[in-house]
Amino acid sequence: MDNTEAYNFSISNEDLLELCKHDDQDALRVLLRRHERPIYSLLYRILSNHEDAEEALAEVFVKVWRSAARFKGESKFTTWLYRIASNTAKDFLRSRKSRRDVSIEDVVINELEIARRSDADMGDPSKKLMEADQRAGIIRAMNRLSETDRLLIALYHFQECEYDQISEITGIAPNNLKVRLFRARQRLRNLCVELEKVENNELRSSTTESTGVRQKSAESI
Repeated sequence: MDNTEAYNFSISNEDLLELCKHDDQDALRVLLRRHERPIYSLLYRILSNHEDAEEALAEVFVKVWRSAARFKGESKFTTWLYRIASNTAKDFLRSRKSRRDVSIEDVVINELEIARRSDADMGDPSKKLMEADQRAGIIRAMNRLSETDRLLIALYHFQECEYDQISEITGIAPNNLKVRLFRARQRLRNLCVELEKVENNELRSSTTESTGVRQKSAESI
């Protein structure tokens, strides 16, 4: 019997996790449906790649299933879940160092895809594409941050977690967290400026080369 509809409206996260301890797969399905979007968003902000984020998302909920018995209720379920997701993302980042880096082409394509599929896509398409390009720039800069800096920015700015919850997720003391987050934001801001300058220089260089080729072609006619 499929209990997902009944569970979806009547049972708390903690009670669903308790059912997972007794091998109730419907309970896991409901947890996945409730939390897959915010967890996927966090993973994507850290990993900057849809395929990795989707693979990591699956791994997160496998870990939820296998670790259900270890949840003692000492923190909120969402804090526990974000901690699992954060550690999974870090593992993916470390394993990816031996593979290819995420290219800017991947980032732009991914962001344009999000813009097209967005629920808010009813607005001006050109504005949506511009926003996607801006997000791609931020994600490219985030790729150059440390694991911890990426995580702090993703949790605070994109997931809108409170300081106390971020402290529980990351293990960073509350009195150090604001300083760490401030410095991470500064580094991200500086990287965005630096990358924008590089891209503008590359664009000017490309335009100059293209103009030179056209002039030579015209002279040869």
